[in-house]
Amino acid sequence: MIKDDRNYHQRLQEFCDCFMETDPKKELERASKGISGDPSSDPDELALKFFGLGIFYGASEKAKKVSIQRSKDGRVLFTVEARGKYQLPPPSVQVADRIISIARAITHIDKDQGKEPVSMGLRNDRMELIFQLDRKGGAESFSILFPEL
Repeated sequence: MIKDDRNYHQRLQEFCDCFMETDPKKELERASKGISGDPSSDPDELALKFFGLGIFYGASEKAKKVSIQRSKDGRVLFTVEARGKYQLPPPSVQVADRIISIARAITHIDKDQGKEPVSMGLRNDRMELIFQLDRKGGAESFSILFPEL
């Protein structure tokens, strides 16, 4: 078995790059149904795919913010704030939890609340994002804040 030494940040950038030639909204809808195209069924792969597609979709829509919120009763919302505020089909609770966990690993935010800048290399360019995490009373949210263009 080959050990994968790439960290989550590198893998996330690879997913963003991989889907740059696709329709991110359509791919997000497929990913929300658990259709990952990953024969190994690795939970990290689907989480990274959804995460990367969320970043790519937010960038293509010139979004201000993309958020995943998990309530303490297990409901998940996937919200995009662009020209308006709207919801897209959310990932499963397990995938949402894994996305939040990966975001915490990338930013090293262990406290309940925190905000960290993250540079995302996208092909021959890069984008400066802010990852914001908030955990309170069994609920948790993760937001990606995009630069104003």
